[in-house]
Amino acid sequence: MTTKQSTIIKISIAAIALCLLTLLGTYLYAKHKINQHLQYNLPKHLKVSYSGININILLGNITLHDIVFIQLGKGSNKTKTFAKAKQIALKDIGYTNLLLHNQFSADKLTINSPQLTQNTFLDTITARNTTPKKGVFAKPISISEFKTTNGEIAFITNKKDTVASAEHIFVSLKDVIIKTKSSTNSLPITYKNSTVSAQQLKANLGDFETLKINKLDVNNHTLNIKNLQLKTKYSKEELSKKIRTERDYLHLNIPNVNIKNYNYTFKNKQFTFAVENITIHKPNLEVYRDKLIADDFSYKPMYSKMLRGMPFYLNIKNIAINKGKITYQEKIEQHIKPEKLTFKDLNATIANLQNYEDKSTVVRTNSLLMGKTPLELNWSFNTLIKTDFFKAWGNFKNLDIPSINPFLNTNLRATAEGDMQQMYFTVSGTKQKSAGDLKIKYNNFKFKVLKKDRLGVNKLLTKLGNLLIKKDSKQNPNNFRYGEIEVERNPSKSFFNYLWINVENGLLDALTGKGVKEE
Repeated sequence: MTTKQSTIIKISIAAIALCLLTLLGTYLYAKHKINQHLQYNLPKHLKVSYSGININILLGNITLHDIVFIQLGKGSNKTKTFAKAKQIALKDIGYTNLLLHNQFSADKLTINSPQLTQNTFLDTITARNTTPKKGVFAKPISISEFKTTNGEIAFITNKKDTVASAEHIFVSLKDVIIKTKSSTNSLPITYKNSTVSAQQLKANLGDFETLKINKLDVNNHTLNIKNLQLKTKYSKEELSKKIRTERDYLHLNIPNVNIKNYNYTFKNKQFTFAVENITIHKPNLEVYRDKLIADDFSYKPMYSKMLRGMPFYLNIKNIAINKGKITYQEKIEQHIKPEKLTFKDLNATIANLQNYEDKSTVVRTNSLLMGKTPLELNWSFNTLIKTDFFKAWGNFKNLDIPSINPFLNTNLRATAEGDMQQMYFTVSGTKQKSAGDLKIKYNNFKFKVLKKDRLGVNKLLTKLGNLLIKKDSKQNPNNFRYGEIEVERNPSKSFFNYLWINVENGLLDALTGKGVKEE
């Protein structure tokens, strides 16, 4: 070996050693800075710990093991947020962006088995430092792919009661941009090609109802919900013992809800949630009301007012309900078991359910009353009209009277006989009053008023009532009797009660009045 070759070898060894020492020094320095920042440079209300850290300087990888994050609540030593994960891995940190553009970027961020618990009753400590962010935090952070695997989340109260929770959460987001500067007219994070799945979602909706979802899947802008259940926490009897004023017992089951092309943005500095289409498959709703409980005289707003008062913009172009079922019961007397009023094969569409454009929301429904009588009900309104103006129209054909007599028996202490062939009504009104007209075709119609024990007929009331009701509509043009509708709304009752008393008012006028259409 020549002297020149020996020199080259020594220089090479020295260069390699220097590189190794540089890498070692960089590794130790990076590890020290991360430790220092996570352990000592965080605010007092934030605490972070972990069992180990791996850093690969050449590949730009950082991995934290068994990391725990704690955030204390404002003005207390209680934990507001507790989060932990088996592993947080950051891969392929962009050195070029970091050195040349002072911007932090990475190819992939993965959080394995995260668990998050947050106390919703504790206030968050806000940073007092208003100095503009400098360095890498002055610019948006970009991550090409973000993933979480098998996560859990729970929101609790001070008493450790669960407000909401979800299990087996998997999230995948592409092209994530995190905006480090706050803005009132944009979202702090944007992303593309999102997929999210979660199971056993639960939410406490207050003192009386809970919401459960068996599985939720999100693929980009499509969301699918399986086995949704909204239910009163108590049995019908238990609910009656816990409430002071009337409240519905609810049990809603929906096997599948599909939401297509949803999006959320800011419109005129206001958060906007928009959906192209929602399909609700085979919903089954049971409603029960104990009328022996005192009335609730609080104001019941119209649907247009409720939409108008929402704290964000909503725009759902179309909602379709397929093959639904609604069952309604009212307990009128203590020892009388209430019969059910049922609407089967319910199909409905809701167009333009929104609250910021000058256009009408239109609801169209058709169903089988008691599973036998075809029934149509439609209405429309414009959320921007502050009088809450609405239009409603509907009809039924060939009313199956025997099928509704059990309900009439328990709720009105009456039964009916005869043929109700057709009925049409049209109503328009505001939140205060309404008017319209109704026409009905029937033959040999009469009813019986039952005794209080429902074991016999009250002959006097039956005879007086049937004297007032015209026997049929054959004597009128086109075989229809006509009724006028004029109603003042009770603002402590719901919209559907308002709609029903309009129809009731028109029916009474058609059956007992002149029966002739006023020109």
